[in-house]
Amino acid sequence: MNTSPFRALGTSGLAAALALIPASAALAWDVPAGPAGDHHGTEHGTQVAPHAGPYAGDKLGDDSGAAPEAQLREVRRATVRYQDVRLAEADGYTMGESCIPGLGYHFVREVAEGPEQLAITEPNSVVYAPQEDGSLKLVAVGYVSKRPASLLGQEFSPPAILPYYTLHAWAWEENPDGTFEHINPNITCPGKEE
Repeated sequence: MNTSPFRALGTSGLAAALALIPASAALAWDVPAGPAGDHHGTEHGTQVAPHAGPYAGDKLGDDSGAAPEAQLREVRRATVRYQDVRLAEADGYTMGESCIPGLGYHFVREVAEGPEQLAITEPNSVVYAPQEDGSLKLVAVGYVSKRPASLLGQEFSPPAILPYYTLHAWAWEENPDGTFEHINPNITCPGKEE
């Protein structure tokens, strides 16, 4: 993916602002959970959470014209390694601001110049939810573009706080409001009111 690095805001500022941008239309969640993976360790003072993922047994396919459900399976297959936050950081994702209720922690990498530089298997951000034991659990991915774009059968939300088009996909955590809704009421932050 040919992308440009964040400049004006840095990754922390972009991550915080991405969390505040409204989302696009919802798609019902319909992928069953798969077997648990076991990822332990610590990072940023937290443990990496073991996680059950809905990717097991899925087959990869061509994303051109594929149904959103098939594309979400590709997203999960491509990002399963990021269940370990240390691997996300090793691949250039940087943690932004503190946890935001309904959104968790955003780890961001780069902004695509336009839709031709986006790939469903290479999200611009990965999103984690804090767990009661202090670990982080991968819950979503995000895509960010400087120009209008669409992926996964969804149009990106137009610029609001930042001059970027964005899309969240709750590929690893069910969102009762819809897979592509911006806020997930299941995501809480310890010590912060919803």
